[in-house]
Amino acid sequence: MTAPTQQVDVRFHLPPGPPLPPKTWQQRYRWPIRIGSVIVALTVTVLGVLALVVGVDSRSTITAAGAVTIDCGTRAAVGSAQVSFGDTVELYDADDVHGGPLATTRLDTLRVMGGDTCFAEFEVDDVKTVDVYVVRMGKTFRGLATAEGLRTGYLFV
Repeated sequence: MTAPTQQVDVRFHLPPGPPLPPKTWQQRYRWPIRIGSVIVALTVTVLGVLALVVGVDSRSTITAAGAVTIDCGTRAAVGSAQVSFGDTVELYDADDVHGGPLATTRLDTLRVMGGDTCFAEFEVDDVKTVDVYVVRMGKTFRGLATAEGLRTGYLFV
């Protein structure tokens, strides 16, 4: 049987050296470093709050887009709605029945889908985000659309 080996604890100790020179630069620049640190911290805080405000504000508006099916020859809506290419489109907040329109635009883009079917499209930027919109087109058409529906391009039938 072999005897267990002992591990030797090896440590290196350096002899004490001469005293370190005093750090006069730290004494000389203590206040400018503190003031600079406060300025940098305040700048970062202000930029963070500004980014948060701009982000929240940009989420409070949408680009609303939609279309209605029309006949390419007559440029009038297919069905009973009295809507035609070039008519006014108004977006209202469905919860605010007495308020004015949030946005006004026209059916000003014509997209040919094939045959006699076309889409009269509208798009308006910076519309206040609400839960449900009332969309008025032409003389008599009124429809409901959600913010997500208008954000992705709602097809009114």
